[in-house]
Amino acid sequence: MLSINAKGFKASADHLKRIERQMPFATALALTRTAQLAKEEIEKDMCSVFDRPTRWTLNSLRLIPAKKDKLEARVWMKDESDKAAPATRWLSPQVEGGARQAKRSEALLRKRGRLPADRFIVPARDARLDRYGNLSRGQVQKILSGMGAQFDAYQNSTTSRRSIGNRKRYFVMRRGSELIGIAERTGKRRIGLLLAYVGQPSYTQRLDFYGVGNRVVGQHLQAQLDKALAEALRGGR
Repeated sequence: MLSINAKGFKASADHLKRIERQMPFATALALTRTAQLAKEEIEKDMCSVFDRPTRWTLNSLRLIPAKKDKLEARVWMKDESDKAAPATRWLSPQVEGGARQAKRSEALLRKRGRLPADRFIVPARDARLDRYGNLSRGQVQKILSGMGAQFDAYQNSTTSRRSIGNRKRYFVMRRGSELIGIAERTGKRRIGLLLAYVGQPSYTQRLDFYGVGNRVVGQHLQAQLDKALAEALRGGR
């Protein structure tokens, strides 16, 4: 008589229980590793779609790892700021398209009445640009100081001879009654336009953030899960 019973399933059942115990850890690890791969690919794409991206742009993404009790890893732009605009403010329009939000420098100029509420600043014909094609932070700080628009009052031009000269050096240029930009006096008869006042800039989507990220997930998530589960089973995590 042939007898078939469930005794042969015990080893398989024990293995399945081990898999069940390790699955949350392995899943969190796989999600985090896949998110890291997605972040790296998006950063590579930035180098292709942006003209001379700065290191701030290339370091503007953050990875939030998954946890065993929260199986979700996220890649997004840094939203905190240290003396500069959060990445979400200036990078989001490149991802989503649409109008650019005001920069910190624009908000400071508006607060001092130097920039109309419906205008934004862009480098003008006489601006000295850095290797990335932008005004250097030092030049922006000098302009803000000369215009009395620094957030920290101690950074604004004071009553010293140098500060008085700085105030006279930078001024808002007008065309009739219209404010057209911020200019610099470089000599008795020489004036250069550094910042032009323009309407709100609008952008079309340039960085395929979601497309690149989803492609990486489709290509790598299952393999990363298999790898993480094998590691977890070997290590007994």
